[in-house]
Amino acid sequence: MSPEPRQRDEYGQRQIEAAHRVLVDLGQVHASFKDSLVVVGGWTPDLLLPDAEERHIGSIDVDLALDASKLGAGLYAELIQLLLDTRRYRTGEKEFQLAVEVDLEDGGKPVLVEVDFLAAQNVKWKKNKPKLLEGFRVLTAEGCNVAFHAPVEITIPGRNVRGAANTVHMRVVPLADFVLMKAHAIGGRDKPKDVYDLCYAVEGYPGGLEALSTDWSGRLSNRDVARGVEILREKFPGVEAFGPQQLVEFHDSSNPDERAMQARRAFELVNRLLGLLNSA
Repeated sequence: MSPEPRQRDEYGQRQIEAAHRVLVDLGQVHASFKDSLVVVGGWTPDLLLPDAEERHIGSIDVDLALDASKLGAGLYAELIQLLLDTRRYRTGEKEFQLAVEVDLEDGGKPVLVEVDFLAAQNVKWKKNKPKLLEGFRVLTAEGCNVAFHAPVEITIPGRNVRGAANTVHMRVVPLADFVLMKAHAIGGRDKPKDVYDLCYAVEGYPGGLEALSTDWSGRLSNRDVARGVEILREKFPGVEAFGPQQLVEFHDSSNPDERAMQARRAFELVNRLLGLLNSA
């Protein structure tokens, strides 16, 4: 198992290209399940902010949230089996994961891409006996409920795992809820790209911080929204705090002034958002 990358330079272009091909592949294989899936995770800013002045780095894997309300009676197992039946995908190293090798046909080694399947913490799948998929389970994730609040459907062009050009249609978590999910992720693990993703989405949010705070302020009674805001307060109280320093670690600059500027940027960005919520 390869170690999780922590710095920007560790996200190789071949890995990113391979993961995007898997995203397109999933959109085709799961076309009949389109309304039961939401793309979450690191591809979201790239998909929703394609015209940003500074392009988002993308991702080296794919995360899909499964809507349990639409996948009862073993349908989630059928969804997974569809991928296994292509003979391209296999079970991954983790129980909630499938993996596929992508040959970019560029003379390099095939790239292994992992697909993680997530669900809300309060989800209760109907149990089947015998078990429908031995050795596989969906990962329940804190804050995943917000992925199903108001997903947006987008068109994704590109190449699939086999290199064929294709265009697919998938539902993606909107940026407001993506930021909430990233806040929950920051509260539950140590992965510098989470802060990069969050800051990128906040900074590029259509309509600015005011629009994002308006979206959240009307939903603060929701437990997942309130907890996401609480985590941001905990992790971004100053430039030396965990959140800003995660952004510094991600960019891994050797320039002290640049590192200080990155930490300051993360702190000020998040705290302007929190200030707007306080005054709402």
